Amino acid sequence: MDERAPLRRDRSINFRVHTLASSLFKGAMQYYVARFGVGLPEMRVLSNLGREGPLAAHEIVALTAMDKALVSRVLGALNHRGYVTSLSPKTNPRRCTWTLSRAGRELVRRLQPEWRRREAIIQAGITEAEREILGELLDRMFAASERLRAAESVALHAPRKSAARPRVRATPQPAMADLRTV
Repeated sequence: MDERAPLRRDRSINFRVHTLASSLFKGAMQYYVARFGVGLPEMRVLSNLGREGPLAAHEIVALTAMDKALVSRVLGALNHRGYVTSLSPKTNPRRCTWTLSRAGRELVRRLQPEWRRREAIIQAGITEAEREILGELLDRMFAASERLRAAESVALHAPRKSAARPRVRATPQPAMADLRTV
């Protein structure tokens, strides 16, 4: 299938959203890694730190909907490259907050026009009213997805009650001497 072909109408909404997300991710990774040396996970962390200010890792996880382990790896890599710094209170050194360094703020400043430009190109075919409706619908779908994920997680981790199985009598095994005569 041609990746640029329009999506078929008989595909589910979830399939189409996933396909769009995959296309956006691949395009952003290709472009931003080549131009700025950062991938989409790094950009999501940088963007949130730039918009929200200092954040704890668990707050970044919540804002980005990224996995804890991925956020940890991204923060480590960004810290190693000098884009973020961590601050730990003396009372609890394990509760650090992350903030953009000077280099991180400069990178975000250079990235912002590119984010806006690329987003404008991708959304050029929809009106402002459609953008608002789409944003609301995507927010509702995300909330429903998170509720489903949480409910399924509870169900998957609940103790399983073993179904009462009927007892099966073991059939006597023939003696080796009996097997040789068969």
